[in-house]
Amino acid sequence: MRDINDRLKSLELRMADLESRNSSHVNDKMAAFLTVPDSIRKSLFAVSKLTSCTADEVSEITGRHRSIENKYLNELYRAGWLERERRGKKIYYSLSKKADNKGNEYWSAVEEVENKLNQLLG
Repeated sequence: MRDINDRLKSLELRMADLESRNSSHVNDKMAAFLTVPDSIRKSLFAVSKLTSCTADEVSEITGRHRSIENKYLNELYRAGWLERERRGKKIYYSLSKKADNKGNEYWSAVEEVENKLNQLLG
């Protein structure tokens, strides 16, 4: 069983690497944020509010089922927007603080969008 888990982790890392190589580079943080599909953007906002959270906690904010949030959070992880950490039986997600090749921190795009929406909507 341990061998299977190790191989799965290895495959996930390779997939994340391949996906990051194939994604086109976007200089503008707002434009980069808009590359996240609408269906999972709500999950990204929820994680930004909670800092470190499980799929259960995100589902409470979004109103969607935990299994859907789990799928969306894994998509965001594979795309490089989130980091994940296993603590016991639970997996916790947080915004990725990794910088891209040119030093732009995409994770701060979430806060930037939230601030602009607050300014516009009050």
